[in-house]
Amino acid sequence: MDQRSTSRSTDPHSAEVGGTDGETLVVGEIRGPHGVRGEVRVDPRTDVPDRFAPGAVLLCDDVGPLTVETVRGELGQPIVRFEGINSREAAERLKDRLLRVTREHSRARIAPGSFLWADLVGIAVETPDGLRLGTVRDLLRAGGADILIVDGDGAELLLPMIEGVVRSVDLVERRIVAVPQEELK
Repeated sequence: MDQRSTSRSTDPHSAEVGGTDGETLVVGEIRGPHGVRGEVRVDPRTDVPDRFAPGAVLLCDDVGPLTVETVRGELGQPIVRFEGINSREAAERLKDRLLRVTREHSRARIAPGSFLWADLVGIAVETPDGLRLGTVRDLLRAGGADILIVDGDGAELLLPMIEGVVRSVDLVERRIVAVPQEELK
């Protein structure tokens, strides 16, 4: 399997996750103002480094599109200034709002054969023989492989997204074929 997933997690508190409308992905949350010139501290929920680059347009809940004017600080804790937000008071009104991009915008930026984590949540998982293992509830990154967290029969199953375990991913049919590690020969 040469397919890879992308983005850090589908948990609503950690990475590019599906919005309630199903068409947007959360890429960050504005934590609050920084200074007096309209800058804000952003809690990124993406592993796409240029998501907050100058010129990037992000959808801000209850505000609309915002264009990044400048960004500084560390990768994991960017301080962002948006065009038209020029005072602490204006920045304060953005506090606790989510920043989003469209799902299609994110899909256009990933490598062929890769997946958005948000697209994998809710997909049925079964063995090559058709035995249902459960449904993908979440994903996590552990070392060199992403891990599918599958809910099935009252138990949680962890499946690494590696060639020997995940045999195929079909987003159209919403189905993943996998071999649990204890069954590998």
